Amino acid sequence: MIERDIRALDAREPDHPLERLEADIWARVAMREEVRRRSARLLVLQVALLGIAFSVSALAGYQARPATNRSELSVFSTHMPMNPSTLLADEHP
Repeated sequence: MIERDIRALDAREPDHPLERLEADIWARVAMREEVRRRSARLLVLQVALLGIAFSVSALAGYQARPATNRSELSVFSTHMPMNPSTLLADEHP
């Protein structure tokens, strides 16, 4: 049954011209390669932009961190004007 169908198809003439078949195949292969090449370039660009964004974010976070100032005033510091120890010693203005 399948052999009969194959023979029938073989006996028929092609329904479209085959002169440009190889050229069309190579054109399609070239188009797919170009799409892959563009995709690779886009991926490289995305990775580069992500790296730049990460670097800028890290730098901004580093700049925004609180400074470690040892002379910082705290609530219980004796240098605080309204500290209870300064009020008891009559050192307030």
